[in-house]
Amino acid sequence: MKTAQEFKQHFEAISQAVMAELLPGEHAAVTYQGERSEFMRFNACKVRQSGSVEQAELGVKLFRGTKSYAVSVMLSGILEDDLTRMGKAVSQARSVMGLLPDDPYLVLPEATERSEAQYSGKLLSLESIPQRVLTPAQGMDFTGIYSQGIICKGSANSAGAKHWFATETFLVDYSAWLANGRAVKSSYAGREWSDEDYASRIAATRMALENLHKPQVELKPGAYRAFVTADALNEVVVFFSWNGLGEKGIRQGESSYLALREGRESFSPMFGLDQDFTLGVEPAFNEEGELAPQKLCLIENGKLKNTIVSSRTAKQYGVAANGASAWESVRSASIAAGSLPLADALKALGTGIYVSNFHYLNWSDTASARITGMTRFSCLWVENGQIVGPIKDMRWDESLYAMLGSKLEAVTKERNLIVDSETYERRATGGSLLPGILVNGLTFTL
Repeated sequence: MKTAQEFKQHFEAISQAVMAELLPGEHAAVTYQGERSEFMRFNACKVRQSGSVEQAELGVKLFRGTKSYAVSVMLSGILEDDLTRMGKAVSQARSVMGLLPDDPYLVLPEATERSEAQYSGKLLSLESIPQRVLTPAQGMDFTGIYSQGIICKGSANSAGAKHWFATETFLVDYSAWLANGRAVKSSYAGREWSDEDYASRIAATRMALENLHKPQVELKPGAYRAFVTADALNEVVVFFSWNGLGEKGIRQGESSYLALREGRESFSPMFGLDQDFTLGVEPAFNEEGELAPQKLCLIENGKLKNTIVSSRTAKQYGVAANGASAWESVRSASIAAGSLPLADALKALGTGIYVSNFHYLNWSDTASARITGMTRFSCLWVENGQIVGPIKDMRWDESLYAMLGSKLEAVTKERNLIVDSETYERRATGGSLLPGILVNGLTFTL
């Protein structure tokens, strides 16, 4: 099984070979993704599946003049074999590239920066995983997945840029169910496992389950005070990327934040949003070998400070790039903390809805930054700071200019680091540092 250093050596050998393959007038950008992961799936607090994965993938984007073409290939881990695969990939890109039309906004690789970030972890031994994960949850219908291991990313280009990122992380992504069909969803993640911290998370889940034994409260549509937890707010963060804060989307009228750019709308002075790579959950470099600032303020005191700008957009509109990926998404998001102690959240809410999870979110009106979604899992009705019982799931529909603006009443002091749990094709990097928020009048429609 490869170590982070062995993945790095593999990346360096292959990226150097790609550059050596280039013909006069050709340029290239190389991406590399590798992982060594162990996982365990469980339900009813029993192990149902366990295994391990080691894989790596190479991406090559070839440039010549005003044309480019990108290919990717899965790697075997055997260098001689992978060099052969790489050579075939470059040949394929070269043969297809000549058939393509000219691209007037193509930007050849120019970045020359170099960087290296490695985050080591303290992970569980393989033989101890079942006992350390499942023993604290005994007695619950505990269902989910545990994963841990090394995730690596590399980027290099023909101008001389070379970047490397490696991290060791773990994630317990779980739900605990009652016989009545109600459940609590939560997760525990990080780089250094703590039995004490994990036990506290499970204890909180047990307490939350007790509230789900209470009779269900069915509410009528209307506007209700709501405390939105960090877990629920995490589902909203994606909307700063999708029709979001990318410069191209704003310029082309596809963004929901055109009114923010023009000063016709604003968020609350309490609301701030940064792109913050110091969280250590995602690399700061992009697929072209360009390095983003370690911290970029996007929204400050409710006002737009910066947008996400790729080099292509920079060329098209004559603005400065800031290391964005081609799709100009917000990466490694961090929402500013406030002054409300999390322990006082129910008291501050008074009477309203305690929102633990959202799901199935979508834009309902992009021009007004309005989104819709459903409540999920243990969302609770609260009266005078006391939990009455779980609510029947409801649909909500609200403009972010209201939810994070005129209706934003308080933001918690405490913030949770929520890491990306996606495992499509590979374990994902990424995550967000988020507080909980108190909203005075979240609109529920069904």
